[in-house]
Amino acid sequence: MITPEMLDILRCPMHPQRETKLELDDTRLVCSSCRLQFRIREGFPSLLIEEATLPEGCTNLKHLPCQQK
Repeated sequence: MITPEMLDILRCPMHPQRETKLELDDTRLVCSSCRLQFRIREGFPSLLIEEATLPEGCTNLKHLPCQQK
């Protein structure tokens, strides 16, 4: 289970400065900036970029908004 305290410290690993918070969305964490999605397995978030789901309309990690700057 993702507690509010844990959610407060988790950040998107794709954000260059690691400042973007993640939002809880049922069974996944979603980056509040680029909308990259990370699964939660057995109560633990998997922040492995290789296992993340790209947001709709994005074809690869290089096209994420946080990677365009």
